[in-house]
Amino acid sequence: MNYPSLVWHLKRTELFADFELAELEQVAVTTPYRSYQPGEVIYRMDDPADALYFVRSGLVKISKLFPNGKEAILGVVGQHDTFGELLLQPEERRPTQAEALERTTLIVLPRQELQKLLATKPDLAMKLIRLMAARLFEAQAWSATVSAYSAPERVASLLYRLAREFGRAHSQGVELNLKLSQEDIARMVGATRETVSHSLSRLKKDGAIVRARSPIIVQIDALKAFLEQEH
Repeated sequence: MNYPSLVWHLKRTELFADFELAELEQVAVTTPYRSYQPGEVIYRMDDPADALYFVRSGLVKISKLFPNGKEAILGVVGQHDTFGELLLQPEERRPTQAEALERTTLIVLPRQELQKLLATKPDLAMKLIRLMAARLFEAQAWSATVSAYSAPERVASLLYRLAREFGRAHSQGVELNLKLSQEDIARMVGATRETVSHSLSRLKKDGAIVRARSPIIVQIDALKAFLEQEH
């Protein structure tokens, strides 16, 4: 039986941090693991919103696809993060696509099981609402950044945020524990790959980036200083 490990992971998620061990064991019975390979799609836009996901290990890209074939990357989620939370109504459809960036294992909570928990745990409902509100706030804040900042500022802001979320100490600064191409960065900041390349070169010249190719190494303080001096 593998759910002692599953209970351990659930306890470290925002939604279930306050649950007692016995309660988590009951949840664990209804939440299977699913594994995905790099590039494998977890769900597509307009799929039924039939489950809530918790990242046990790996990284997941959340994006939106447009009729002209372009993709906007809305964010990346990692270990212990939650995604797919827009599923309160049975008829809801996914507004985004989720794709594994590397080998990823997810804990899957089916919608019907979540609804049972919400009926008996009002505090869980409030946590879910707060999580959805936080995601909306982050999306609005990033939309404002994309609208108001120049391309180098958008790239610097993105790298600063990713370094704080996914960075790990490196002898030369902070290494982003992400496999991001310049095309990926372009899709996240609303720019062309060529513009991102020029922006990375400028940031490297200013000392905010040590290594511009993946895995990127940055100087967090220098990125922050770059953003502050531009405004």
